[in-house]
Amino acid sequence: MPTVRRMKTKMVLMGEGGVGKTSLIRRFVLNEYQDTYLHTIGTKVSKISLTVPYGADVEVQMDMSIFDIMGQHGFRDLIRETYFHGAQAIMAVCDVTRLDSLSALDEWIPSALEISGDVPLYIVVNKKDLLDRRAFTDEQIQKIAEPFAAPWVLTSARTGEFVEDAFNGLAIEIVDRAMRTEQARAVERGLREKILVLLTKRGTIGLKKAQFFEILRGVSYDELQRELNALEKEGNVVLLWHGPADFTATITKKGADEGARSASPLEE
Repeated sequence: MPTVRRMKTKMVLMGEGGVGKTSLIRRFVLNEYQDTYLHTIGTKVSKISLTVPYGADVEVQMDMSIFDIMGQHGFRDLIRETYFHGAQAIMAVCDVTRLDSLSALDEWIPSALEISGDVPLYIVVNKKDLLDRRAFTDEQIQKIAEPFAAPWVLTSARTGEFVEDAFNGLAIEIVDRAMRTEQARAVERGLREKILVLLTKRGTIGLKKAQFFEILRGVSYDELQRELNALEKEGNVVLLWHGPADFTATITKKGADEGARSASPLEE
């Protein structure tokens, strides 16, 4: 069975009013479409649970909050600090029948990235079902996307075409970014910190000897035993022996406080 990890994420949608942000969210979360203009007043938050595979052995259970913002510029400027703060992905939406909605992304995107930092960004060109009224070319979309190295996709909230692909693609990017960050931190951490972080995530369940070696590839028994003995003497870890060479290690409150300082956005 794959290892299950858990993650809470925040995705934000942005773009001019009337481009279909609310309809895209409704299609993805509820698989519904309402054939009237859904005017967003202020901001709305929708929640959905996703299962995102990572490689062959890891499965991430993601609780995603999707933020929908009113398209007026004055409102965006008023609340952008709180709206974009903590976002782990951004979906920039425009309307294939309105050139002004594409051009406006040149202002929306830098404003968002200034607050969120370097997070995955997709440009979603909505209303693919109205391609006969198309107002701009692929080249014009690429011109907007290229400075931000952003992929782009044509979607239709009305028919559902490529809507799941856009949201799921960003979810995969979030997980991939989090995993790579975690792995980079793990390389930098010493064995002591790795053990504390692992046991903090496991809580009262702890880790058995065999599980340590599954996770900490390349660590010898002597290295592991030496570090665990030191941590036990300091009151950070409790070792429960099941025989002369088998044990379960659990974290104490003191050890958890130290381990929490190095915790990742992903949970076991």
